[in-house]
Amino acid sequence: MSLALPLGRIHRSGIRSGTILAALDIGTSKIACFIAASGPGDSLLLLGRGLQSAEGLRAGEIVDLEAAEAAVRAVLQEAEEQAGHMVESVVASVGAGRPRSILLEVERPLGGRTVDEGDIEASLARVRDEIVGRGLAVLHLVPLEARVDGGRPVEDPRGLVGRRLVLLVHAVAAEREPLQAVLRCLERCHLEVQRLVAAPCAAGMGCLGEDERERGCLLVDLGADATQIAHFAGGRLAHVDRIDIGGDQITHDVAWGLSTTRREAERIKSLYGAVVWRACDDHVRIELRQLGDGSEPAVGEVPRTRLTTIVRARVEEIFDLVAERLREQGEILRARPPRSLVLTGGAAQLEGMDELAQERFGLPTRIGRPRGLLSGLRSDEDPGLSAALGALALGRGEPGGAPLPALDGRRGVGDRLSRLRAWFRQNF
Repeated sequence: MSLALPLGRIHRSGIRSGTILAALDIGTSKIACFIAASGPGDSLLLLGRGLQSAEGLRAGEIVDLEAAEAAVRAVLQEAEEQAGHMVESVVASVGAGRPRSILLEVERPLGGRTVDEGDIEASLARVRDEIVGRGLAVLHLVPLEARVDGGRPVEDPRGLVGRRLVLLVHAVAAEREPLQAVLRCLERCHLEVQRLVAAPCAAGMGCLGEDERERGCLLVDLGADATQIAHFAGGRLAHVDRIDIGGDQITHDVAWGLSTTRREAERIKSLYGAVVWRACDDHVRIELRQLGDGSEPAVGEVPRTRLTTIVRARVEEIFDLVAERLREQGEILRARPPRSLVLTGGAAQLEGMDELAQERFGLPTRIGRPRGLLSGLRSDEDPGLSAALGALALGRGEPGGAPLPALDGRRGVGDRLSRLRAWFRQNF
């Protein structure tokens, strides 16, 4: 299900009215908002962007509704003032509810006729009903492959004739209550939610190219409280997972190991943090404020070698936990193996992260930064903004995390709206 809905109207030279998109990424350490308009060809023109520290959230879930509401309002105001446009509805990227993958096979009799759109829709509805029956909400339903009468697997069975259709569906599901809290927060901000997108899916759409998603790519999004994983293959989202360790744990280790405050540890990590041994130079000294008994904090020095050792140890643990989770999903990865690895998220900016990941996973690795979807956004943009940009891309209607396109390649606006209303009814 893809969206490309107008989110409001503006009057600005060179921009057509009724072509505005807005996306919101609700993370643990920050909340980001992008407002964009249709540009030349398929491009989007960045009109405004807001970025604020996330208050009232933990691991992407709301723990203080009033604080979270204030943070969302602040980031919206910042983006709206830049854009000269008031946002009424958004596509929201969320990590709330601990999104996880569920693979299900569903069988449908055909009686010797042609597979059509209705068969796909009915099969997806059965998968949705089963997952909702488990007390979960469904964020994504992605058909991965189909077999007709036990034949070879195909990506799109429509038009084939047979007696029995078996569809393998990847569902991304999440716990209902945390998602309801997010919806309640956005409603209090007078926002209509056009679509909820799982954060790792959004991050992949924000920083992976079409060829990477087609060939097979593993995305590792190193967030503040969690590291999220998304595997794309055949141009579709094939798996998501997460581990509850992220960049904040690295900061905690630095603060503990160097006897300093968390704020000072975050500063040192951002300026000097590295995971490669070439950064281990005892002659490079880092000045920092240390904890002490006096009214004024003591100022000391530590060799960069010590900082690198602390940071690398925690990052190695994160990568080992990711590798362990991937081994648990061996079947799906063997069938659709990743050909490359992309690191994104705030902690991906530590020096040497791509080199260490390539060493640990044995895959060509790069740092994933928001790709060139938006004019007005620098190519060297912060990897931590990948999910916000990906939510914008999905709001525009880019493929990759959605079901098969309609037979004529289009869906009407009314059809999209009815599907969104149905989503809320089915899940809540």
